[in-house]
Amino acid sequence: MKQILILSVAAAVVVTGPSLGVAGEKIEDAGVIVCVNDKWDEKEIAKGHKVVDYAGRCVKVPDDANAPKMTEDCKGQYEYLPDESWKAKGVCTGTLKGGDTVTTTWEEGSHLTANPYTTTGGTGRYKGVSGGGTYAYDQLTETLFGGRYSGAYQLP
Repeated sequence: MKQILILSVAAAVVVTGPSLGVAGEKIEDAGVIVCVNDKWDEKEIAKGHKVVDYAGRCVKVPDDANAPKMTEDCKGQYEYLPDESWKAKGVCTGTLKGGDTVTTTWEEGSHLTANPYTTTGGTGRYKGVSGGGTYAYDQLTETLFGGRYSGAYQLP
């Protein structure tokens, strides 16, 4: 279960962080993610079948030193089946300095080789932003996780 928890926190770090750019520009985005798991509420609904309500917070630091850093609040739900397969999905809201936000959906599961994310919109300068990519990271302590993300987004 500890290894699965590692993947759960990875979901929290997937928001693509808009860097400085021009309207309509496609921007490659990659960097380091660090997250803390705030909630892992596990319930067994049948023998070997569990659901988990998840919440966490992250900081995303782009490789580009000129790109803005972002904080994120994430939530989602995991499902673990008796055959030991699992799947999860959720949403993260990233906040940039000044208050603009970026919304991203994420998916994880035993059927995936990479954890995909999709940027679905935002507020302020990032209203209508789109894009996506993949992420991965490792458990550092019981509640802290760190790794990398890589993707691209399109400014509105």
